[in-house]
Amino acid sequence: MSANSESKHSPCKEYAQCLEYLHLMLDNEATKEQKTFLMDHIDKCMVCFEQYEVEKQLRLLIKTGVTSQPVPVDLANQIKNKVFQSA
Repeated sequence: MSANSESKHSPCKEYAQCLEYLHLMLDNEATKEQKTFLMDHIDKCMVCFEQYEVEKQLRLLIKTGVTSQPVPVDLANQIKNKVFQSA
């Protein structure tokens, strides 16, 4: 992650670490300490909490089959915003 993309997620200085732990956790590869750190952090940080929710819902949609389930409008908008922010 570049310094420029981290600045978009200000004021969270731990965003990159949280994102790494989030992906590990969702892939069932995180250690107990990484899970604990992430869950404690997202209790206090709205930026990382929102990213956690988006990632979790996205994986759920992919797992259950996007074509058989309607995508909530707010989730679709969040995904579009994330795509445009990283472009």
